Amino acid sequence: MKKLLFFGAFMFSLVSYSQIEFIETTKTEIVGKVEYVYLEKIGEEAYNLYYKNLNDPIHEYVHFSFKNLDNDIEKLYQIIMRGFQESPRDPYKIKANGDVIWLKYTKEDGIVHLQIQQYVSRDPDIMTVSKLLTYDQVNRLFSK
Repeated sequence: MKKLLFFGAFMFSLVSYSQIEFIETTKTEIVGKVEYVYLEKIGEEAYNLYYKNLNDPIHEYVHFSFKNLDNDIEKLYQIIMRGFQESPRDPYKIKANGDVIWLKYTKEDGIVHLQIQQYVSRDPDIMTVSKLLTYDQVNRLFSK
């Protein structure tokens, strides 16, 4: 009888921990995509900018996130576009999610290109870099 009671209690405890629980997810949508770079909108208040790290042999995706509190998505777009006009010698530095992101501009054959660079906080010794983006590609990325 004790064994039956023990076995019944044991089975009841297994059943009680195997319940399925529904978890609400946030709606995400791709704002724009250019080859290995894409901009993702999360709900109404946040964005992720993903790019494949060209310094990694398997080219894993790296990203940085920011909240769109004071129309920050438009501010980021304006900062990037200003770099194409000014073609600065030193990269612009922005901070998102505690990471510093460099927006580096280079000029090749009269065409200005943007490259996103950052040290990822999980591995601060390795700099990640995106592919070179043109003015038109950045416009497509931001759906402009």
